[in-house]
Amino acid sequence: MKSVLKTLGRVLIVILITLVLVVGALAGLISMLTHGPSDDAKRLFTLSCNETSAMKWLPGLFISEEDEQAILNPPPAEEIKSELPDFTYLDYEDQSERVEEEQPLVTVTEVDDNAAPEDYVEIEDVKGATFKGKLMIVKDPSKVIVGTLDRYGANYSGLLLEDFINKYDAAGGVNAGGFEDTNGMGNGGVPHGIVMKDGAFAWGSASGYYNNVIGFDGDHILHTGTYTGQQCLDMGLVSAVSFPPGPTLIQDGVKLENLGGGMNPRTALGQRSDGSVLILVVEGRKPDSLGATYDDLANILFEKGCVNAGSLDGGSSSVMYFQGEQLTRSSNVVGQRKLPDCILVLK
Repeated sequence: MKSVLKTLGRVLIVILITLVLVVGALAGLISMLTHGPSDDAKRLFTLSCNETSAMKWLPGLFISEEDEQAILNPPPAEEIKSELPDFTYLDYEDQSERVEEEQPLVTVTEVDDNAAPEDYVEIEDVKGATFKGKLMIVKDPSKVIVGTLDRYGANYSGLLLEDFINKYDAAGGVNAGGFEDTNGMGNGGVPHGIVMKDGAFAWGSASGYYNNVIGFDGDHILHTGTYTGQQCLDMGLVSAVSFPPGPTLIQDGVKLENLGGGMNPRTALGQRSDGSVLILVVEGRKPDSLGATYDDLANILFEKGCVNAGSLDGGSSSVMYFQGEQLTRSSNVVGQRKLPDCILVLK
């Protein structure tokens, strides 16, 4: 018995020493990132942590509050604003004029109803310096819809992506809009922003003002931008979600720049001029895939020919399924998150 206790004690000591060494190494690495010669490393570390629900406090252990606020609230880039459309649209009147502008020509082609998903869906690998992921190309935009809950509110709970897929008997899908997630404990029942289904509000209202709306009209044309609920109705949006932190990535053929964001798991949605819908999921918080910035998403989708694109909810919510297979790894250590809505690809 003494021999067993002695051995157990030694094992526990080894485990404790290992944990101390790992924690010390991580603290040293973070200290090097935040106090080293690279301002970009400190900025990416701070932004990456701030975009999480449970780790916003971490940068404050290593950098001053003044430095942290300077990173989180940089001065406006006047030279960028003079060249690119203002996608925050704080002026309602200016936004109304923007909505009336002619959209880039998008030609929608629908496939035969008897076609198998493999006939109109392609899956590609994407890879960057700090990330890897999957790109789903859906050639028939009429097959892409927003999956919603039957009810929303604090007394209701979201669904896992697999459950959404089964509910709609879909071929696959990804997560979509944001939701209340205080301290990473949200259950997906309360969306952030707008949710539209069948041309009506499942969450939100005509008088609301919503950042980074992503939705389809009755002709299966994707619209992205910041709109009032009434403008969403005027544009004829049939289904829509929003991820208020944003940002919109590509609007009316213009790729927006200096979008910021740290390296995190990401999900995004875009459409090419041929009508094809591009659904992107980037893995993050993994040794072989740290994650992507918003500019990375914009670059990928712009290079793939998207004329409109927006970022969806990311982090531990990001995941892609197709034909019963989980194509991307979730960063959530306890499994998938319950979601308020999703983007689905129908059979």
